[in-house]
Amino acid sequence: MVIIDHTHVYRHITSSLLFLRSLCIHHSVSCPTLLFLVSLFTVSSYLTLDESPFPNFLSAMEVLMSKLFNLMGVFALVQTLIPPPLRQFIDRGLTMLCERLFPSVNPYPYMEIQVGQNVPDNHSPNELYKQVGVYVGSLRSALHTHDRLRAYRCAAAEPISLNLQDNASIEDSFDGVQVFWTKAVTEKGNEGNNGGSTERSFILRFLKTDRENIVPAYLDHVSKVCADIEHKNSRRSIFTNSHGNWEKNSFNHPSTFDSLALEAGVAERRMADLQAFSKGKSFYHRNGRAWKRGYLLYGPPGTGKSSLIAAIANYMQYDIYDLELTKVYDNTSLKSLLVRTSPKSVIVIEDIDCSVKLSNRDAETDDDSKKGRDSNSSSKFTLSGLLNFVDGLWSCCGEERIFIFTTNFKERIDSALLRPGRMDMHILLSYCSFHAFKKLARNYLSIQDHPMFPELEKIMTKTSFQVTPAAIAEMLISNQDNPDAAISEVLAAFSRHVDTTIVIESASQSMKKQEPQSTHTQTCRREDGGN
Repeated sequence: MVIIDHTHVYRHITSSLLFLRSLCIHHSVSCPTLLFLVSLFTVSSYLTLDESPFPNFLSAMEVLMSKLFNLMGVFALVQTLIPPPLRQFIDRGLTMLCERLFPSVNPYPYMEIQVGQNVPDNHSPNELYKQVGVYVGSLRSALHTHDRLRAYRCAAAEPISLNLQDNASIEDSFDGVQVFWTKAVTEKGNEGNNGGSTERSFILRFLKTDRENIVPAYLDHVSKVCADIEHKNSRRSIFTNSHGNWEKNSFNHPSTFDSLALEAGVAERRMADLQAFSKGKSFYHRNGRAWKRGYLLYGPPGTGKSSLIAAIANYMQYDIYDLELTKVYDNTSLKSLLVRTSPKSVIVIEDIDCSVKLSNRDAETDDDSKKGRDSNSSSKFTLSGLLNFVDGLWSCCGEERIFIFTTNFKERIDSALLRPGRMDMHILLSYCSFHAFKKLARNYLSIQDHPMFPELEKIMTKTSFQVTPAAIAEMLISNQDNPDAAISEVLAAFSRHVDTTIVIESASQSMKKQEPQSTHTQTCRREDGGN
């Protein structure tokens, strides 16, 4: 009795079917060609099957699938030797023969969409071709299954990118639908010339039954992913207004939330708010609001307002528009600048209380108002124009923008600007605390702890003397190679003022103790005088 390994038979059948599928998808073999090969295989099998002493049907199937597998391997080898034009001619002939013999059978269940390198009519570059190339290069998990890839780097500072070799294919999925991209390269002859031209394209292949799920949703998905990748990899820019236009410069500020000396939890809250904003397009539209956000950064000079702006821009990967209000002639010029800002940008107005006379109207005197009007007599720019710029009808001309205002004196800003919708969040950046100092020490001195930290913490909490993060950072930079000397200098700066604070507090307490005694003495004297 012969024992047949059913697992072995199943493995042969499965591998053969997978190979057939690979020929269909990755090598552009049509169904008529496969029918022809299967027919050839069947005839050859029948001629040899009866001569083989197989004990049962399963053993016979194993040999048949093995022969089919060998035939497919030979065909794949031969296909690489046949010129593409001849292969296409044979494929078309077999397709026509199959349609005549089997009119009710679909000879090719797949649909193909060709994305050429150039637009057919005017031969201009096809933007979708570039987007597909970027998108295919982003399919890292699928690319890692390939043995041969292309690597390139567009600029020295950019990361290495991988992509397909010519005439190679890659698999992708969208909403549960399986699709295949082929990077097709075709050599086209040129009459009257020994040379020829090369036609490059990407071919999208999927089942015809999935057409409604792919077109155009999947292609729109490809374009969106490409736009996100290009925005992420693009270099940041900073713009400043001059003579009614924006002047562009590269923005390379290295500030991040991790490098800022902020109070505990401030950076985390800011990043969470920015993330919610970046994903809130549908939320803002659903509630009838323009997709924008406003921040007011206030506090003493040297507390990191400009660094926080740079950290926000780097975190969101936005460009910066630095709006200098003193260079704005009138409200019309301000609107013109606004409509020329791009989405995904940060619009900054620094020191708004000093730029032009837009201070608090309730707090200023008549003399201040007169001086303000005289100083801006040559400008027709008004507070109303700024309000419309930030939160009026013109503010919706462009979306996904963040407005940031800075000031050293919050009380000088008009209340109309401070309200939510214009300055949604007010962020105080104050003097350096011990928590912020530890972050500075970690960044500048590369230390997490130090034996002098407890003493420094005690002195910083005891004294009323306050130092800005910028001043402490300068002390650490001066001694960046010597953490002991750096912390000793900071400790000495606070210690000098601690003694003064203690003396003042002691004198104040002694004065308070003497006041009741002197009052009691005066009362007694009055009483004695009355007697």
